[in-house]
Amino acid sequence: MSAPHIKTAIPRQRHQIGNFVATVLADIESNDPIEYRYIMAIVEDCQQRPVLFVTSERNTGRAAGAGRFRLRVIMGSEEKELASSDDWGDLERFSLAGLGIVAKLMNLHDEQPVRLLD
Repeated sequence: MSAPHIKTAIPRQRHQIGNFVATVLADIESNDPIEYRYIMAIVEDCQQRPVLFVTSERNTGRAAGAGRFRLRVIMGSEEKELASSDDWGDLERFSLAGLGIVAKLMNLHDEQPVRLLD
């Protein structure tokens, strides 16, 4: 899988963390076969294209027993599915988890996220 193919979405939150802006999208319409609850798109300052996505996706089938949503991280051509939980259906919990992932992957351990948009 590559980056999510977003047709329409509504920005719900925006955070600055180091040299990156993390925008959390909701109400997502996509051509992908995945049902997205939220997408966090990470853009480096002065750039236009996201370098990283953290997604909350609805679990289906057997996987739904572990939680209604799963986290996925997409960076370039690489992706990794993370934990499943009902928590990833909650905007605040998803955002907190996503920012933690961004801090770890972008080596921003000393940076504190600043909320720019509610």
